[in-house]
Amino acid sequence: MLLLATGATMIFGMVKLSLNEQGILLVQKTAEYASNDHSKNVAYATIQLAMEKINQDEDWTPSQGSPWTETIQGADVSFYYEVLGTGATANEPDTIRVYSNATYLDQESTIVSTFTKEPLSFIPEFKAALSIATNQFGFSIGGSSTVSGSDPSGTCSDKPAVTVLDPISKAKIELGLFLSPGSLLSPKGKVEIDSELTYSPVDELIARLENKAGVQKISGNYKGSMGSKENPGVFFVDNYAKLSGGISTGYGIMVIRSGGELEYEGALSVAGNFEFNGLIIFENAFDFTGRGTPDLKGSVLVGTTENSSAFLDIDLSGNLNIQYDCNAQSYAEAASASLLKQNRFSMLNTFE
Repeated sequence: MLLLATGATMIFGMVKLSLNEQGILLVQKTAEYASNDHSKNVAYATIQLAMEKINQDEDWTPSQGSPWTETIQGADVSFYYEVLGTGATANEPDTIRVYSNATYLDQESTIVSTFTKEPLSFIPEFKAALSIATNQFGFSIGGSSTVSGSDPSGTCSDKPAVTVLDPISKAKIELGLFLSPGSLLSPKGKVEIDSELTYSPVDELIARLENKAGVQKISGNYKGSMGSKENPGVFFVDNYAKLSGGISTGYGIMVIRSGGELEYEGALSVAGNFEFNGLIIFENAFDFTGRGTPDLKGSVLVGTTENSSAFLDIDLSGNLNIQYDCNAQSYAEAASASLLKQNRFSMLNTFE
């Protein structure tokens, strides 16, 4: 019996020792799992924080040789990104690949993700070649001017040539066309009523853009840039301006306001005409004198601000052509996003 009791005690002691060792190993494994999960979570959180920094400051460019390093929730982290591709035009997004590494205790996690960067849209959808978001206006058209809502690319649906707020506004347009049979709306005579047509919040967007660094204020004899497909701009005409120096094209957003008259003389241009692609806004005024063949491609929006009592004399005479172009919306969107520095990042893929 004594021998049996001694043997049993030894066996129970060995079992207890084994259980203790297994318990220690289990605790260690659990700690490792917890540390690994924490490092992985911090690596993901680092990507979120870094993407916000990239969005706020386009000059913040941590690289593999000079990564962003920080301590987040007790973990040492490093982050950098590389540009995989830059859109050739305004409507092609940039693509970047980001690398986030987090080390917590003795556990290390690396997360790699790919994103596309696209501008947030503050630009209203183009609803017509010409949208008149006020009923305080007079209308005339003459010469060989045209307003066309027919999509030239064939990739988008056609729009009305003109949209207005109410039946009286529509009658003004139709009367102007009746008095000038040589002018043309396309699709033929297409004027639609949109009772929800509004100049807000475009007025707020214009107020935000006006004093941003990079905005071009045009006056007098202007010989500067009017933007490009790759770098569309925002242009304000508040006083008399005449484009000179061979300017033939422009891209982005052009705002013409009370007291501003944009005159274009075709003889000054190599191409003999002037073409602007994007969103053209007449705020509290409609002053556009066209000599040569001015072409406005995209959409023209006419409106008044909340406290304005301006009566707008919309005179489409001469050889002015207003052409709806859905593709030109991307130039306006890119121009506003680049000044407001607000973009949307869409994740394409991620792996650990």
